[in-house]
Amino acid sequence: MKRFLILTLAFIAFAIFTLPSFAFTPGKWSHKDQFIFFKGKKGPSKEIVRNAEGQVIYVADYIYDEDGHLIQETYSDKEGKSDGKTIFRYVDGAVTSEEIYGPNNSLVEKKEFVYRGKILKKLIVKNLEGKNLISYSLETDKDGMLVSGEGKSSESKDMESFRIVTDPKRPNVQIQYLLDDKKIKHGEIHFKYDGKGNLAEREFFQSEFHRVNKLKYKADGSLESFSFHVKQGDNWVLEKTHFLVYDENAKSKVSKQEKKEEFLTTGNNSLQEH
Repeated sequence: MKRFLILTLAFIAFAIFTLPSFAFTPGKWSHKDQFIFFKGKKGPSKEIVRNAEGQVIYVADYIYDEDGHLIQETYSDKEGKSDGKTIFRYVDGAVTSEEIYGPNNSLVEKKEFVYRGKILKKLIVKNLEGKNLISYSLETDKDGMLVSGEGKSSESKDMESFRIVTDPKRPNVQIQYLLDDKKIKHGEIHFKYDGKGNLAEREFFQSEFHRVNKLKYKADGSLESFSFHVKQGDNWVLEKTHFLVYDENAKSKVSKQEKKEEFLTTGNNSLQEH
């Protein structure tokens, strides 16, 4: 399998929470998306990742601006050593770039967000030298919901795409189809919402590969934790769990409406969530 496809599929197949990540697929989901693409919502101050045995394997700390936008993530490994950071930059409330730095504080990768009016239409991934690696073209419907996208590798010219639809038999489920350069499906992700409109599960299917991401909320509706499980034979095996730590009065609620508004900015909001 070609490197371009491997990187992107690895990222979209629930590896998006292995920080920092050096690949990006528009249409991904991350609990951090709402704090990058929306205004006025305060998120968690810390994220602690534990393996199936309960041991800490990773920690992320978050800093926000006055509008509640995430402006910096710093990462630490299981020994507490610095493992890099990510910086987000905004113009008029809309995210314009995401810069990933390694442990030595050197730039590793940069993502640039390109708009048409207030709608995100393109995302460009560049290496540390500023050379384009991957370019994504994005399409939204009349309500601003991201419905499809196509990515092209600048070097290999490999292409892949995705499209998102609502399951006609299950109105609380949205399906993201992953397509190769011939528009043949090679995987899909199911976004399942509970009765309150909160994202409850994400399931990833590709050939015999089957994984699930389960989200747990507090009584006040804030996201408390999310776990990753992989199916081995007839059994589900826990891989890791991410626990969110909040300052007083901070909330993190991932609603269906927020998912729909990914990649759309308005006069009061910005976009989008890896």
